Amino acid sequence: MRLVLDDDSGISLPLNDVVREAWLLQYNRAAHTGAIDGFRERLASCFATSLAECLDTDLKPPTDAQIQYATSIARELGIALPSEALRFRGPMGEFIDRFAEALRQKRRGYLKDE
Repeated sequence: MRLVLDDDSGISLPLNDVVREAWLLQYNRAAHTGAIDGFRERLASCFATSLAECLDTDLKPPTDAQIQYATSIARELGIALPSEALRFRGPMGEFIDRFAEALRQKRRGYLKDE
């Protein structure tokens, strides 16, 4: 099996004989039952998830917790949250590292005023 990246390149996917046989059975079953579109959608979704797991950590999407925390930082400090931080975990981590202490200090100031 081969993953085609563009017209000039691709990546061979090393499937053992059992997985290759199961793949063909699954594909033929979906084609025979008229469920090929659903199977293709499921395959695309699974593949996209697997591909994301292969990325370097800094290129993965930020976690929900990171997005929530960074949103709090931006809102409470009145600063912009860079679009790159919303797209990639690396810039998100840099944003959080840069402003987390300022947020903690601001929140401590609120607690002392009460």
